[in-house]
Amino acid sequence: MVMPPVTAFEADRWMDSDEHPTGRGSSFKGFVNPALEAPRRFLKFASTSPGLLTIVSTILVLAILAAGGAMVYSSQSRQSQLNTLVSRTEPLSDASQELFNSLSVADSVATTSFLRKSTSDTATRDYDSAMSHAASAIVRATSGIDDIESREMELVLQIQNSLPDYVNLMSKAQTHDRLRNPVGASYLSQASTLMQDTMLPAAQELYSRTSEEVSSQQAKLSAPLWFPLSGILAAIIMLVIAQFWLAALTNRRLNMGYVAATGLMLFALVWASISAALTWHAGNQDVQGTVRPLEQLTAVRISVQQSRTQEALGLIQRDYGEDRQREFSEAMTDIDGKLEALRSQVIHPERIDTAREALRSWDESHAKMVSELKNGRYTEALAAALDTTVPDGNTGGSSSEGNSGSDEDTSDYTIVDDEMQELISSTRAELRDILVEGRTAAGRVTNLVLALTVLSALCVIGGTRPRLQEFI
Repeated sequence: MVMPPVTAFEADRWMDSDEHPTGRGSSFKGFVNPALEAPRRFLKFASTSPGLLTIVSTILVLAILAAGGAMVYSSQSRQSQLNTLVSRTEPLSDASQELFNSLSVADSVATTSFLRKSTSDTATRDYDSAMSHAASAIVRATSGIDDIESREMELVLQIQNSLPDYVNLMSKAQTHDRLRNPVGASYLSQASTLMQDTMLPAAQELYSRTSEEVSSQQAKLSAPLWFPLSGILAAIIMLVIAQFWLAALTNRRLNMGYVAATGLMLFALVWASISAALTWHAGNQDVQGTVRPLEQLTAVRISVQQSRTQEALGLIQRDYGEDRQREFSEAMTDIDGKLEALRSQVIHPERIDTAREALRSWDESHAKMVSELKNGRYTEALAAALDTTVPDGNTGGSSSEGNSGSDEDTSDYTIVDDEMQELISSTRAELRDILVEGRTAAGRVTNLVLALTVLSALCVIGGTRPRLQEFI
């Protein structure tokens, strides 16, 4: 068998055999080998002065950005929480306080109107206004509660369900009173009992809960941001150490870029620390100095209104025994003591003085009322309670015959109640100013720290670049 001749091309084909065949295996090694070589190359790069300087500056930049980013994030989170406190939690507390006051005012006005047999609609307007404010406060409170199964929502629904019953009883009492039917006093007593035993305790608990929530949230949000502050401090320490190392490496004393970065971060730390200290002081001093007095002023006003209601009921029922008199005297003593304690905690102490003076005058008028009532002189007792003048020739009349002779309530009780209302309004305005200022301060910290952090990182890069150029 004759073999085909071997050409020169075929004879040299052995030289073309691939020692590294192409395909999936070679492609895989093409990716793996550089990855395996990366640590060795990195260590080789890090062993050189330019490489070590690059690594150090990169670590510094990352540390600065991380510290500043943590502070910015924490400040923004706190600002958001403060915004919720200002826009939702505090308004809910205010709605609860308004509900508490409006219900008490409505009961007091409705009860006192039975003593005033004038033809004007002043008492009716005051009663309708108080009930309108109460209904509006219920809506505001309901819209401010997120958890429908919470105790706060349960209290609001309890008041909301009891309100129609109270209005119905009071309407019957007013109707029978206009018809001069004695049964009107019975309906009035039932309505007042419903208010005093069910609605007002629920409103008081609601207000206590929401007010405590404002206080606890503000105390939590006024705590210093220790973790972000420690991050900034750590970045400053790293910058100082890097400066000493760089001075030893380059035989120079200072690097202006690193010095500028250190100064900027130090300023950011001082600014954030001062802001945290002021916020902490506001949370522990100013807020507590407004929340607590606001609660006490509200409690005092409710006590004043309840005392007025009980005084009016005693006159309407013509029954003012020793027990009622003792309760009234104890209430007056308690109110006066609380007002004296509040004098140094409010921004308008002169209103406290006016209220205490009117309170003492009211107590004297009440003592005169009780004396006249015990002697059977109802008209004189009514005039003493309402701070009016007894008409000539009218003594010892019945409740249907007595006429206060005045459409407006200008008694000492009104002075006390008005002063309490003004103090509550001014104290609440002061509280909101403090909360808004805390929110604004958090925003200032966020913006300033962000700017200083970016500038500091740029200063590190700017300080590193000339040193690197020296090795090129």
